[in-house]
Amino acid sequence: MSDPVSLPRSIGTKLSVVARQLRHRFDERLGKTGGTRAKWMLIGTVAANPGATQRMIATRLEVTDVTAGRLIDRIVAEGLLERREHPQDRRAYCVYLTGAAQPLLDMLARTARTLESEVFAGFSDGELELLGQMLDRLARNIGSIDATPRERETKP
Repeated sequence: MSDPVSLPRSIGTKLSVVARQLRHRFDERLGKTGGTRAKWMLIGTVAANPGATQRMIATRLEVTDVTAGRLIDRIVAEGLLERREHPQDRRAYCVYLTGAAQPLLDMLARTARTLESEVFAGFSDGELELLGQMLDRLARNIGSIDATPRERETKP
């Protein structure tokens, strides 16, 4: 008799493996540039959210404010990011890309396009659309799951 949860569990495992493989392949491609995943993720996050605060960036990267701050400091020192005073909050700074970051963004985009064409080879546009819809539904389901009893106990 088959386990009724084995198919969903198998799919969950495959999703995890595929995500790890994608990160690994992307890191391999970018490794030749001397950058790190953290650097590329930060640059991509700021490109998508110009003027984001350190706290917003930390949330998007799923790291602590301190970790995000240290990473921002390093990339600012490289001349790829700049901090500007927040217009409404004297304690906060907004983070922006500098012009020096554009060649890196272009290289990231080229690398991503090449990898995407390889990863999704053989998929029709309809299949990709369906896969995207299914993953969106999966993400919504995960997002709507109530906290575990232990998480509920520790929430304020």
